[in-house]
Amino acid sequence: MNELERAGNGVDGHALSKPKTLTSLEVYDQYGAMAYGIILQILPQVHLAQEVLVSVFSSPQLQSCNSYPFTFAACVIKLARAKAVEAKRKLTALAPAGTEYAQGDTSPQSIFDLAFRQGFTPEEVAGKLNISKKEVLRSFHEFFKSYRNA
Repeated sequence: MNELERAGNGVDGHALSKPKTLTSLEVYDQYGAMAYGIILQILPQVHLAQEVLVSVFSSPQLQSCNSYPFTFAACVIKLARAKAVEAKRKLTALAPAGTEYAQGDTSPQSIFDLAFRQGFTPEEVAGKLNISKKEVLRSFHEFFKSYRNA
């Protein structure tokens, strides 16, 4: 018997088993509010955010979260963000808005907003702000560090 087979779950001594597969409704109950909050950060129009939320929880990609190598929550976050960014890009393609970022603002918060909420890649953020990709990645680090220390 190896270490994993001997490891109990602390309750009845049985070996840990693979978590059960969640239904879309169970996933929505557990992670719907979190996903909606993420979507609203990217797409602040309530009716559009609700449409994206429905899209997330009716997506066939949601069931692949059951085999996601990280936590289910991380998979839902990734899917909600991807769908919100996609919807925002479609919306801005139909009605191009003005610049949604302050050019020259290279604060870690601003750089994170461009990447997370606006959906730009680190390379695109670097190009928009005329800084190097290395500086963008360093700003990500600073942004997360500031929240860790808060």
